[in-house]
Amino acid sequence: SSPVLLLTAPYSDGMFTFWEFVICRSVFKIRFLGRLMKPLSELPQSKLEKVKILLFDLDGTFVNSGSLQASTYNSLEKVVRKGMKTVVVTGRPAGWCDLMARWWPVDSVIGENGALSYSMSEGQIQRDVFDSSLSLDNSDKFLSSLLEEIKSNFGEIFLAADQAFRQWDLALDISEENSMPMSKVKQIYDFCINKGANAAISNIHLNIWYGSYTKRDMAMRLLEKWKIGIEECIYIGDSPNDEPMFKEFPLSVGVKSVEKYAELLTYYPKYITDKDANQGFEELVDFILSTK
Repeated sequence: SSPVLLLTAPYSDGMFTFWEFVICRSVFKIRFLGRLMKPLSELPQSKLEKVKILLFDLDGTFVNSGSLQASTYNSLEKVVRKGMKTVVVTGRPAGWCDLMARWWPVDSVIGENGALSYSMSEGQIQRDVFDSSLSLDNSDKFLSSLLEEIKSNFGEIFLAADQAFRQWDLALDISEENSMPMSKVKQIYDFCINKGANAAISNIHLNIWYGSYTKRDMAMRLLEKWKIGIEECIYIGDSPNDEPMFKEFPLSVGVKSVEKYAELLTYYPKYITDKDANQGFEELVDFILSTK
């Protein structure tokens, strides 16, 4: 049988196993995060008054459990009516981004974790790719080969249901329609990084791509194009694939469930909402609009 690591707890009379230790460490880290991530209500009004653009994640932030609520969409429209710019920043596929850019009240949609941005301008769709030196053919070959290695090393995996609409990345389903233990997700993540790929974990997918960009890189390109300073932006997300945005943006917000990923994050949002998912998004919008 496998050995069990026993550690003496200095604050108790007995012993506890390795996994009990991990749980204790996680609880401690979450409590520590309470000091790292301030309540949204502590975000200074003087900073909010400068905000000109709202950037936001989709799954687990704007959308909850695969459902887009009318009240959340209405919140987005309220932001636009106040004259602010809005940008979706998501891991969702190019095909979905095209529709959102055309029909939603947004100025741009960043998709596939920074691979592309789609925007409408004078009735025409503008499609920008972050790294034009990369070719889709080479990316497809690299990802197809890597997928076979993943299957060989880790057994059964499921592609995301939206894979058919993707251009630049591979998405493994970890909780949308199929479940995968987080320990296995992390092992596959590490495997892909060691193979020279890039990867990111969201609340529903493990995304894998060939290239050195992230959500942050395409977002910064858009801001430079629009001549908008980073202090004029606010970002809200929920999971590890938002980490580059949490790190970069002084006004970064996590919905309540970001606490679940304490063990996977190095950089945390500066503020956290009281509510989760789309209700956290609405909470942020109400807070922003209270200063406008």
